[in-house]
Amino acid sequence: MQKRTLVLILLASAMSLPIALVVAVDTARPALADQAELPGPDTQFLAKAIISGRNEIELSQVAASKASQAEVKHFAEQMVRDHAAANDKLVKEADRHKIKTTGTYGTPPLEPTEQARMTKQQLEALSGTQFDKAYMQRMIQDHMEAVALFQEQAKNGKDKQLDDLAAATLPTPHHPSV
Repeated sequence: MQKRTLVLILLASAMSLPIALVVAVDTARPALADQAELPGPDTQFLAKAIISGRNEIELSQVAASKASQAEVKHFAEQMVRDHAAANDKLVKEADRHKIKTTGTYGTPPLEPTEQARMTKQQLEALSGTQFDKAYMQRMIQDHMEAVALFQEQAKNGKDKQLDDLAAATLPTPHHPSV
């Protein structure tokens, strides 16, 4: 009887060992996931936010040198500073999750889209108040899209650090008189 009890205890112990190992592995997993894995929607947010920021920086660099009104030039310069700072934070977050600028985990390359390149070419073809108005209209449209993107992430994202960054980085309104 004692031999049978000993065998049952050993068998029960042996059967619980794999479960203990799985629990130990699962416990270690969040640390790895925190650095590399990111849920798909969070990854897409990062890609869209970085691409959008880079697009706005490029358009604002053009406006900073080409705008005819001082207010528009000042606004464009402020946009370059603000978006460069925000993008630095977003790129660090992407690096933390091993998302490469060439595209990773189903994200597109983190560079301007064909549509953004066309928009830039169209703006560069304009001058004077026509340029100023077209640039400002584009910034208003981009701003509204960015606010929606960042609010969605802050509200529904899965990665707490990324959600907090999205909330803290929510675009702030700039109101130049054009």
